[in-house]
Amino acid sequence: MKKKVKIMIGILLTLVVMLVVFFTLAPEVERDHINPFVPKEEVYVQINEEPIVGRRYEYTLTGYNEDGEEKEVTFSSSRVLKENAILKVKAKGSYVENWKEVQIDELPDEVETKLNKN
Repeated sequence: MKKKVKIMIGILLTLVVMLVVFFTLAPEVERDHINPFVPKEEVYVQINEEPIVGRRYEYTLTGYNEDGEEKEVTFSSSRVLKENAILKVKAKGSYVENWKEVQIDELPDEVETKLNKN
């Protein structure tokens, strides 16, 4: 019986160490992607900066969620996006699941007000 308890404690400690190592060493994007406590939200951004060119075109933009709270998102595209295009980005923390272009009349009122100020 004591041997089984020691084995169970060993397994439990091993799992805890593995989780601590993962959450310490893994990039924030990967941690946010698998973390069930990070909520998904839609962030609206306007293409108003040039992308960083690499294998893909990477954009880091400031946008707003439906409540008008400011959020920074980083995402990539296989092509240069239209200047001043408005995108709805589905994000989970720093992980971007997908994005799509939307029209100004599809924006929540709070977001439209914030984007028009810029």
